[in-house]
Amino acid sequence: MTPGAKTTPGGDTRGAAAVGAWLRARYNVRRQRIGVWLMTAAIALFLAFAAPHFYSLGNIRAVLNDTAILGIGAAGMTVLIMAGAFDLSVTSIVGLAPIVAITLVGDSSGPLAVLISIVAGGLLGLVNGLIITLGRVAPFVATLGTLFVFGSIAAIITKGDALNIANDFLLELGTGNLFHFLPYSVLLMAVAFGVAYVVLRRLHVGRWVRAAGTNLRAAHVSGIDLHWVYVFIFVLSGALTGLAGILISGYLASADATQAPNYNLHCIAAVVVGGTSLFGGEGTLVGAALASFLFAMVDNGLILLAVNSYWHYVATGAILVVALGIGVLGSAESTGRD
Repeated sequence: MTPGAKTTPGGDTRGAAAVGAWLRARYNVRRQRIGVWLMTAAIALFLAFAAPHFYSLGNIRAVLNDTAILGIGAAGMTVLIMAGAFDLSVTSIVGLAPIVAITLVGDSSGPLAVLISIVAGGLLGLVNGLIITLGRVAPFVATLGTLFVFGSIAAIITKGDALNIANDFLLELGTGNLFHFLPYSVLLMAVAFGVAYVVLRRLHVGRWVRAAGTNLRAAHVSGIDLHWVYVFIFVLSGALTGLAGILISGYLASADATQAPNYNLHCIAAVVVGGTSLFGGEGTLVGAALASFLFAMVDNGLILLAVNSYWHYVATGAILVVALGIGVLGSAESTGRD
């Protein structure tokens, strides 16, 4: 503060209100994360009695692999939602990126195919970012459009068929395990969340992401280059989605334009259930990872119980509603409203 400057009661009030709002947001995020922990524990206990084979080594590996595939996409989606945006086109990117990789290198080099899939995903994310920033198109509209465009391009390249994969590296990456227990995909998920953590908590862009999600106009007035921020986070999300796509292709031994239907909605659901606010500004990577495990566990448990596949979507929706309800109750209690 410069000498002779004066503070005003109004300024103090606004400052206190801002601090109070931030504390309430943190409280709600933590409350919702606790709710996810409780739901996970309850369902895990239920499956111990209802589906004893759930805790077999092979099945636990399958759950962890499904968790990783969803979690990698959820890591990128967490960054987007914290900035007040989201990407509907990841469902198509997760199919198109590995198709581009396999088309270019075939089965000649697995590591190169992984790299190309990540780069292709990043470039597709770049397209989204440029449409949003240069074209001044809302993220919902822009990514809804590219959802269809990217998906159609993938189908055109493959002529509607799946590309078979015989490369040992890709097959091992999608199905193999470290020490015969921990899937390699889980290690890659840890890398994805590590990258997202560094971006959000260790780089300046992380503060800009939270600022954009909290108050877009205020972030712009403060001098933050929002165009650069949005392009960066869409490239990051696209690259992580490309990684998830090549993992799915290795797991299925094929690359298909529709190999992960509803991947966008599952990623968004995992992020929101994990405790990240759809309004942006505040979120949690730990919660997104936990929610990814929760959804994978529920889906696997329903398969073991021989429940009709249509009920899987009912379970996903029910978990989403319950988790959001916990967040709403926390918000009402923290503000003193009913």
